Parts: sequence; C-alpha cells; structure tokens
Amino acid sequence: MLVPHLDGERTPNRPEATGRLVGIRSDVTREQLARAAIEGVVCNLLEGADHLTGATGHAPDGRVIVIGGGARSRALRQAVADLTGRPVLVPGEDELVARGAALQAAAVLTGRPFDEIADAWGLHEGTVVEPIPGVDADAIRAAYRRAAA
Repeated sequence: MLVPHLDGERTPNRPEATGRLVGIRSDVTREQLARAAIEGVVCNLLEGADHLTGATGHAPDGRVIVIGGGARSRALRQAVADLTGRPVLVPGEDELVARGAALQAAAVLTGRPFDEIADAWGLHEGTVVEPIPGVDADAIRAAYRRAAA
C-alpha cells in the first residue's frame, strides 16, 4: 500500500507528513507496485469523502463521476469503482470544470434541479466503469488506514 502524502497533507494540516510504501518485499512486481500507488491515491480520496459524509450526514449514493487527469487512467477508474462498489461515470465532455461551474450557476439561477440541467446538457453521458465483483474493498481500505496511521 502506498500512502501518497509525498508533499505533506493539507487536511488535516500536516505539512511534515510523508508518504509511505508498506508491505513491499523482494518479489513485488511492477504491476503490484503500480496497483498499490493507484489504490493508495483512491483510498486517500475516499477518506476525504468519508469525512465529508461525517460532517454533513449525507451518505453518497448512485454513481461516481470522475474527471481530471486521473480520469484518463483505466486503472484509476476501475479502482474507484471497485473501492466504492458503485458505477463510475467518466464524462466524454471537455472543460468539465467550466461546465460544472456553469451548471451550478444555472441550477441556482433557474431553481431547476442539478440533475435535470445536467441531463439536458448531456453531462450524464460518457464511459461507465462497473465494479468488479469479489473485490474486498473493506480489506483494501483497512490496509490503507493502517498504513496511513
């Protein structure tokens, strides 16, 4: 497992935090090392999402939308699907940050539901990645928590 705090951690404010590579042995393959890095990044993001859920009391449901540079990685998309247990949508649109800002503004200004506007603009279209059955997401997330402690 790789804990990706390579330049510190902003939240919580731990600027001196360092990354960790845990469980490495002489027989670890390149593929296993790459998987540890991807799963570590995804687990780190999911820990943040868990804190948001705890702070707001709203548990996420439905599909997950992945955008940005990481969304181009098949491995990252699959890891997000596997570790959340939910389908992952990778929109086929460009400039999604600008589109998201426009979408939020449109929802506020018109009072229409966010999803209704997103559907009208075609923003719920793209590649969908389904979780692979049998992945033990709880064990992977627990390994991350132990490594990050």
